[in-house]
Amino acid sequence: MARPVVDWRRATLIGAIAGGVFWGLTAGAILVSKASAIVVAGVCVTAAVVVVAGVLVYRQSTSPPDRAFGMGLVLAPLTGLAPVLIAFLPGLVTHVIVWKG
Repeated sequence: MARPVVDWRRATLIGAIAGGVFWGLTAGAILVSKASAIVVAGVCVTAAVVVVAGVLVYRQSTSPPDRAFGMGLVLAPLTGLAPVLIAFLPGLVTHVIVWKG
């Protein structure tokens, strides 16, 4: 039995809106906590939970709108991942290079 296709326009819209909300709240939490390790770990766990929830919704659904919602949840945490990595990786690489153990 063929599964219904994903409405990618709807999925990307849902992912963009949910991702904007997610990363807005994330940035606020990180700024307020002064980049506390516990808050950063909590953000990572929350992002993983959102992705897993999206996969579950996608796999359990049979209608295109529900499948698009699942894909949107998967895309939401990924929307801000590239800018975060661009800001985070140079500092991490610098610390690794100058680390003397």
